[in-house]
Amino acid sequence: MTKLKPAWKVGCAHPVESIIINWNKEATLDRDELAGISPELYRLMTDKLVATASPDWSAILLYAEARWDVIFEQLMALPNDNPDARKVQRRMLGHAQYFDATAPLTIDQPLSEFGGLISESERYWLVCFDETSAELWTEANLLNMAEAKVPEASRLTQFMRGEGPDHQGRTLDEILAFDDFWLEHTHDFVQWLFPIPEASRANLMAPVLTEEDCEVFKHDGDLRQQQRRALDRMLAFYGLARRNGVIEALPGLNLRDHIWLKAGGHNHLRITRIIRSIHYCHQQQLAAQLQAAFISIGQTKGFVSEKTISYWRIANG
Repeated sequence: MTKLKPAWKVGCAHPVESIIINWNKEATLDRDELAGISPELYRLMTDKLVATASPDWSAILLYAEARWDVIFEQLMALPNDNPDARKVQRRMLGHAQYFDATAPLTIDQPLSEFGGLISESERYWLVCFDETSAELWTEANLLNMAEAKVPEASRLTQFMRGEGPDHQGRTLDEILAFDDFWLEHTHDFVQWLFPIPEASRANLMAPVLTEEDCEVFKHDGDLRQQQRRALDRMLAFYGLARRNGVIEALPGLNLRDHIWLKAGGHNHLRITRIIRSIHYCHQQQLAAQLQAAFISIGQTKGFVSEKTISYWRIANG
């Protein structure tokens, strides 16, 4: 009888049935077994990939080589004078291990021990997010991560209150005081102003919005007001303004100075994030106003693509 695999979805954990750990504490996984879990994992496991250590947890990260190349550049660009940044660099770059498409997936001893791959009798789980990334966990570490409690005031909420800096040492007020040129050409701040529940691919040091953070936003009106300050600054950057419950175009809105009105660009991703973050941070009515304004103005005064519009339509939900 054919063994049926459970239905796969993004972020689900799948048990790893076959793992061999030798006397040298090297752990070998069955690439064919992992490739059979889902189409996404098939593409990951039949391509060149890189294994390395998670910057946050005792887990092993598996990246498609093309995805790792982007992350490598981000790691190299982290500030050397930031202790947290140096820690991430040492952990991820120091443990990186490269595999050809057909090479056995044998994790060397330093990385296997980091991830807790020390005994064949333990249970191991693979968590897949897309065709370019997955995470390998011991069952104990995965349960510990799921049950971990965050401090009463996370780095995110401290930053939003103006009581702590971001990963570059910048405060909320300092970021909001920067000019439009800086906002356009700097790519590691918007994740702090508008956090979402998923980790950022563009900023490895960015916070992830947790359920605990959402609860704090729900009950703290001052915190929501701080995020509205950030929103008003970004709206001005986009040539818009929030007045009396309505988001409208400023007289100077134009294609030359406000490139979000064009067919593509990174600002479309930013806008999707902003709408989603405002929604998750318990300002759903404001998120709906944002959604409606960007869709309407993007279509009537610009050339925003229907694909982008479709992302904005589902961002507030």
